[in-house]
Amino acid sequence: MASLLVGVVAGCGDDVAALAESPAEPTSWASGESFAGDIVFFEGVRVGARVVSPARVEPGSAVTVRAGLTGLPDGVEAWVGLRAPRAAGRQEVAGQSRRLVAPGADRRDRWVRATVVDDVMTATLELASEWHAEQAVLVLELRRGASTLMARSGPRLDRGAGVLAVLPVVTRPTRVTATRVRGVVVDGTITEAAWVERPALLLAQSLDGEPDPTATAVELQAIGDDALAPGRGTMVRIGWDDAALYVAASLPDSDLWSEYTAQDDPLYRQEAFEFFVAASGEGTRYLEYQVSARGVTFDARFPRYRAGDEAWDSSFRAAVMVAGTVGAADDRDRGWSTELAIPWSELCAETGLVCPPAPGMRLRVNAFRLERPDRKRTDALALSPTRAPDFHAWGNAAELELQ
Repeated sequence: MASLLVGVVAGCGDDVAALAESPAEPTSWASGESFAGDIVFFEGVRVGARVVSPARVEPGSAVTVRAGLTGLPDGVEAWVGLRAPRAAGRQEVAGQSRRLVAPGADRRDRWVRATVVDDVMTATLELASEWHAEQAVLVLELRRGASTLMARSGPRLDRGAGVLAVLPVVTRPTRVTATRVRGVVVDGTITEAAWVERPALLLAQSLDGEPDPTATAVELQAIGDDALAPGRGTMVRIGWDDAALYVAASLPDSDLWSEYTAQDDPLYRQEAFEFFVAASGEGTRYLEYQVSARGVTFDARFPRYRAGDEAWDSSFRAAVMVAGTVGAADDRDRGWSTELAIPWSELCAETGLVCPPAPGMRLRVNAFRLERPDRKRTDALALSPTRAPDFHAWGNAAELELQ
């Protein structure tokens, strides 16, 4: 049976910035007047003044745009997209080319066909519910079948789309609900009904919440044998019963690697899955749990921010299932999965949570994955981005509610 498991993000006593994900290139766009001018497309199409409501948008809420649009040829459709800055390309005007992401490649993309009546274009679309970028870019594509009309002047991307507006977003932590589970056997094999029937939470880049670049599958299928297929991404599920809080994770990986073999070894220096729990986002009285693909665990409690007690031993249970060979560099692995069960008696004794657990209880959690694809460079993923190179940063940790 696997022993305890706990996760210390950038490592207790280690240099935080050296072990956490490197800061991403800024992706902020200028707003306001930079995108207020007319957009002129080839074949004489012109987009004039536009009104976007609301001026500041929240994840999961609707955005409506109205704009003057003249000269639309027969057979050409106006499509409005809502995109994250990095996916849209960070380009304000033509001639400033940067690496772009094709429309539809980002799972946050939203597109609708606009209505054009009496030279007025109207479209309403919804910002993705999981959105951590501080801006959203509203773009216009004019499509004729499989081809598009290119914008030739005004705010535009070099791919041909016009930029209608850049909206500030009211960002928030990832919101998660956990329902009761029955019959969980903590053995690392997470194909039982208790996990298959609940939605997967896809981890994203730990600093800013941008999608995991290795997760290329747009639609997430039920967890099972295909959960470790290339492009699936790291997925987490959370449940609970009267005894424990349960976490299941599937971690695709073509090179399973961890050299640590003893309880409380610094797993965070190589590859590990980590889970943090607290009653609030104040950064005090929290617990962290780690496990590696070898089934080795690490645990610690924190009475204060980063003031960790690694000698403390948790009573949680953890197990792993491996599809491959840990540590062998000459083969190609599929990945690993893990389950952990953290008793409520421990959570309520060591944090500010009050037992017994019941529907409506709220707590703060975060899940992390440390992956070293070349056994040197670190890729860090999180359930809710930390917005700092520190897994112990609680301000934006996920908000979990029991149901």
